[in-house]
Amino acid sequence: MIKVLLIYFSATGITRYFASLIQERMEVNGYQVDLLNLEELTDLTVLWQKKPVALPYTIRAEIKRPLSKYPWPYLTLQEALNTVNESSVLKKLEDEWADYDLVGFGSPVYGFRPAPVMIRFLLDLPKFKNSKKVFSFATHDGAQGDFENFARQVLTGKGFEYVGHLDQSFVYSASTIMMKKFDLLSAGRLLVRKSALARQRINFFIKYLDNILMDVPDAYRITNPLSIVFGLPYRFLYSFGIDILLNHFLFGFGIHKEKCIQCMTCVMQCPQGLIELDEDSYPIRLYHCMYCLRCLNWCPTDALYFSRLTDGKARFPGPEVLLEAANQDDMASRLKTF
Repeated sequence: MIKVLLIYFSATGITRYFASLIQERMEVNGYQVDLLNLEELTDLTVLWQKKPVALPYTIRAEIKRPLSKYPWPYLTLQEALNTVNESSVLKKLEDEWADYDLVGFGSPVYGFRPAPVMIRFLLDLPKFKNSKKVFSFATHDGAQGDFENFARQVLTGKGFEYVGHLDQSFVYSASTIMMKKFDLLSAGRLLVRKSALARQRINFFIKYLDNILMDVPDAYRITNPLSIVFGLPYRFLYSFGIDILLNHFLFGFGIHKEKCIQCMTCVMQCPQGLIELDEDSYPIRLYHCMYCLRCLNWCPTDALYFSRLTDGKARFPGPEVLLEAANQDDMASRLKTF
C-alpha cells in the first residue's frame, strides 16, 4: 500500500479543506494517507521568527507605512534563499518520514509564492538523502503565478524528487473582509461546484502518481506556450492590482476597544506571532505581517480591522460553514418536493 503524508498550512481553512479532498480521493484509490497541519508539526512562530522571511508586499509596507518606529528585521525572499541552513529542530524528520512513499506540501498562495511561514519551514528542512518523492499543492483566489516553479526549486534543493503540483481556486475568501455582507448560501454553492472540479483534478493526478510510483514514465502536464505568453499580462495586472489594494487600502491594524473582550484569540491564532498585548491588555501589532486574515476572521466580536475599508465588514467563516449552508438549502429543496 502506498503511504502518503500531506503537510499543509491553512489560514482561512480553504487549504485544509483542499488537503482533506486530496486525502479523500487518495484513500478511495487505495492509498494510506496521513494529514498533518504544519502548526502541529513544529512551533511555527518560533521557527519563522528566528529568520523572518517576508514577501515583497510586506517589506514595501514596512518602508512606506510603518506601524512603529522600530523596523522588523525581515529577510527578503532572495536573502532567505541565499542563506539556507537546516534547522536542528527539523533534522529528525528524515527518519520520521522514512516510511512514506510520497509527501505533499500545501499552502495558500501569497504574492505568487507559498505563505512565508511555509517558505521558512521548507528552507529549514534538512537535506534528504534518499530522493523521496514529493509534490506541492496550493489554493488561490484566481492566480498562482510561479508558485509551482518556486516549490520545485526549493524542494529539489532539499534532495527531494519533485513529481508534480495540484492547485485549485475555491471561494474568494480574501475579498470577504471588504464586503458589507457575505452570502453564505451563494458561497456554499460555489464551494460545492469547485469541490467537484477539484475531485476531478485530484483523480487525474492520482492516475499520474500511480505510474510515477511504479516507475512508469508519464506526462502529467503539457504546458501550451501560448498560454504562457497570453498569461503574462494577466499575471502582471493581477499582481499590480493586488499590490495597490494591499498598500493603499488594507495594510494596518485597528481595534475597537469597546468591542474587545480581551480573549487573546488573535494573539494565539497569529501564525507569525506578531500580535501582542499593550499596557492595557488590548491586542496590538507593530509590524506588517503576511495578512493571512486569521486574526480578523477568528475575532469573536469583530473588534479588529486592518484599514477603515475593512472596518465593520464581513468575515470569512470557513469552508465548513459554507458547506453547511449549501447542504441545508439542498435538504430544504428536497423536502419541498414531497
